[in-house]
Amino acid sequence: MFNERKALQMTLQAMLEQRMALRRQYVDQDKQLGADIKQLLSRIRELDNEAGIGDDESSEDTAMPTEEFSDDLMKRMKVRKAHIRHDYLEVAKHIENLLQEAMSPMSLADLCSVLKARHQVEFASPYIGVQKSLKYLPQVKVEKDGRKLIFSL
Repeated sequence: MFNERKALQMTLQAMLEQRMALRRQYVDQDKQLGADIKQLLSRIRELDNEAGIGDDESSEDTAMPTEEFSDDLMKRMKVRKAHIRHDYLEVAKHIENLLQEAMSPMSLADLCSVLKARHQVEFASPYIGVQKSLKYLPQVKVEKDGRKLIFSL
């Protein structure tokens, strides 16, 4: 028995298959373009070496379009920060000292900016970094002010 549900399932299946085919096609074209670009760059380097053009001049010529592209692209993309291993016990001591000096509650953003400025401690994810440090500081109180986290002794 053929009904509307079965027809919709068949349509969905066809669309999913079409989507996978488009993805495969995109990946194949991207690989091909990458190989072509690599080949062109190596040929440009060969010609530069034959002509005796210095590396400084040739790198400036080829770097200009990629810098413009990367700046434009970087504005639209989120950049993931590199993973840095921290000594959370030491960071906890810094946090405790900062809260004692401030003598008033500090927000997460303020705390992280002062940590970065004074102690060169920067977290890829400030919330997670501070939470890992607070495991060593049971005396620190964490409160919420709307969407902000406020830390105090």
